[in-house]
Amino acid sequence: MKATTIFAATLASLSWIVQGCANYKFCHCYDDNGMPNDLATNIICPGNLESRTEFGVTFKECHYYKNYFFLYSALENCDIRRRCKAAGATGADSSCRDKVE
Repeated sequence: MKATTIFAATLASLSWIVQGCANYKFCHCYDDNGMPNDLATNIICPGNLESRTEFGVTFKECHYYKNYFFLYSALENCDIRRRCKAAGATGADSSCRDKVE
């Protein structure tokens, strides 16, 4: 029983590895009702806001990607999640797409 508890605790503490952080070209904030939060997205966006429609819902999405020869600057999803919450979004996560490899 003790080994099972330790194993479960270890798995929980390492879950961030599975989720991981990555860089994306587009992100937006969500509220806990599942709807995009345009105000929070506007606050956190270092780039351009663009309109996007998914499943009949039109919302603002932040687009940011700069390429500097062999380096690039993009939106990091873990940072965006924290910034969305700080800007007032109530959702548990943000939404990002177009991963930069």
